[in-house]
Amino acid sequence: MNVAYILSSAKALGGASKAFKTMLTGLMQKGVRPVIVMPEEGPMCEWCRERNIPFLVTTFRFATYPRWKTPKDWLLFVPRLLARLWVNGKSVRFLARELRARHIELIHTNVGVVDIGYGVARRLGAPHIYHIREYADLDFDFHYFPSKRRFRNQLSSSSVYSICITRGIQRYHGLEQSLRSRVIYDGIRSAMATSPPASQGDYFLYAGRIEHTKGLDILLQAYDLCRERGIQLPPLWVAGRVAEIGYMEDMQTFVQVHHLQEVVHFLGERPDIEALMQKARALIVPSRYEGFGLCMPEAMFTGCPVIAHDTAGTHEQLDNGLRMTDEEIAYRFSSPEQLAKCMELLLCASPDVLSAMTTRAFNVVNQLYTSEAHCEKVFRFYQDILNK
Repeated sequence: MNVAYILSSAKALGGASKAFKTMLTGLMQKGVRPVIVMPEEGPMCEWCRERNIPFLVTTFRFATYPRWKTPKDWLLFVPRLLARLWVNGKSVRFLARELRARHIELIHTNVGVVDIGYGVARRLGAPHIYHIREYADLDFDFHYFPSKRRFRNQLSSSSVYSICITRGIQRYHGLEQSLRSRVIYDGIRSAMATSPPASQGDYFLYAGRIEHTKGLDILLQAYDLCRERGIQLPPLWVAGRVAEIGYMEDMQTFVQVHHLQEVVHFLGERPDIEALMQKARALIVPSRYEGFGLCMPEAMFTGCPVIAHDTAGTHEQLDNGLRMTDEEIAYRFSSPEQLAKCMELLLCASPDVLSAMTTRAFNVVNQLYTSEAHCEKVFRFYQDILNK
């Protein structure tokens, strides 16, 4: 089975890249022969070289409108839009030649906001899968070019299929009734025989990109509320790449103005997130509208307690746990005030209470979000598509 994969980035530590690496490792064991396409040189290229996986690098951009936030953005809007159309068209022509020569049977785009795979698939007469990991406008403020309707028209094409990483994303894109759409949760890691002990560290952990949609400001507001009330919280370790410089500057200013310098520590992007989770008092997921929230089940696999924003993908994971165990698998909140209360409750919880919660959480993720379950469902979907 020869499959081309279109990645949105050559970065290796983002949620989409981590989920893709786990998926591809399992699919190759089932006989899938991949060719990976990336928009630039980066760590994912080295990952491919180490495993002798063929890959192609060709410049392309998202199938969305350029940003429209600053006077510079307004001035460059039309040139940037025209440049996107030009480089994407050039990339489609290049890939059609390359992938035809490699006898590609199926094209799988790893996100929903890149459409060059769709264009190449049409030229080759091959089926195309959109792996939809985002709401686009609600979580990343992306707006499909030329419109959301056009994207959904693509999804309704007879040769286009979709994998949605949550039921919520499938509903949002109007695919619940589509016979060509599947909900397949991301695989985090291989199934484990026993649950790890609950972590009892001396810091709270935030793990994610530093940008508005990830909600670090909500977490800092909760820390400030606790400070005002005289509640002693452990240090907050912030691990993640700066995706929005202006937002990062705002967060640093907030820390200074509210006298949180002694408790908030910015670590930058870290490759050892799992080790940090294993030693944290809890992982806090404050994202405003997370597509899935990969770091949440990652933490639950390590025995780390979780406090999560009760919205979008994290809400679905919390409800999955409640449905399967009849009890909560994490603390959930809907506002900075509730987050402050959750942190206080967790700090006061007994080791037995936390151990019971982390064991429930582990049992849920060890059933729903394993790499084996994920790869088996994706591979079966491939078979169904190609058998047609």
